[in-house]
Amino acid sequence: MIRNIVIMYSGSDWNKKTPFSEGGSATKKSFEDWYVRAKKYDIKFYRASIDWFDMTKGAFLKSWTFENGEWIKVNEQIRPVVIYDKTAGKYDNETFEEKMGIFKKIPIVNHPLFRTITNNKLSQYMLFGKYMPTTCFANNKNELRDALKKIKGSQIVVKPLHGCGGFGIFIGSKDASLNEKLPYPVIVQEFITSTKGIPNFSQQDEVSDLRLIYTDHNLVYALSRIAQKGSLFTNFHQGATVALVPNDKIPESVSIISQSIVKRLSLFPHANYSLDFIFDDNGKPIFVEMNTTPGFDLLHIVGTEQIKKRNIELFINTVNTITQ
Repeated sequence: MIRNIVIMYSGSDWNKKTPFSEGGSATKKSFEDWYVRAKKYDIKFYRASIDWFDMTKGAFLKSWTFENGEWIKVNEQIRPVVIYDKTAGKYDNETFEEKMGIFKKIPIVNHPLFRTITNNKLSQYMLFGKYMPTTCFANNKNELRDALKKIKGSQIVVKPLHGCGGFGIFIGSKDASLNEKLPYPVIVQEFITSTKGIPNFSQQDEVSDLRLIYTDHNLVYALSRIAQKGSLFTNFHQGATVALVPNDKIPESVSIISQSIVKRLSLFPHANYSLDFIFDDNGKPIFVEMNTTPGFDLLHIVGTEQIKKRNIELFINTVNTITQ
């Protein structure tokens, strides 16, 4: 029997030809591959905005799906067995009540509470600060000035509370930050010199990080994002390249920290997330942040067939567990 799953997102793209802004983007291709693979397991994926959900009917009134190599608009109600939440983190607070209402009718992965608690970068520091760079919080420029006094070094990192892809992040001198138009409120972090990448894996003198991706607290795969020469950004959407990291190349020091983080997150039995680490020039791992909506694009680019198969099978196991 075919089971329907809706991947839920923010905003509306109904007037577009396809549900992705760039026709040949890695994101678009990765979703198409995901949809095709799911059919082998009698799963049919749809893609719909949270705005298209009708609470009274308990269904999405319209959606997209991918069939026979084409994106198709579906003008009929779809009530999925599970919703896979890919809405933007910046909307977590304002959509929380709505998501909880939906959750009473249809299971959602990730749980709305998991998203709201852990997707905020300030909350992440409050939960896992002992593994992270020194971090302060600023609502305005005056509070930023106070924060700068508490952080050692001449350079800092300033981030919005939500977001991904490296957008809205400032990396530079303390003085320059005071002249920036920042998206307050922000977190202000100590800048960690990281020019050697992953110990015993990265090429010499490269700026790179280590990302671990989990489904239901099982490590699915690991990868490294490598910044362009002269850049400090390891985000794929900022021009970084990516390389798959074999499990036996994950430093033991990272495994110890990640196991501690996963143990705390496992209060929620079902969750999909990633953990990002960098290494200082002494090889010490620093936990940077977690992402509760890790994308498929990097897996599509560097993942082996075995990893891609494991990734979707773990997700389907989640579906089976919460719908039995």
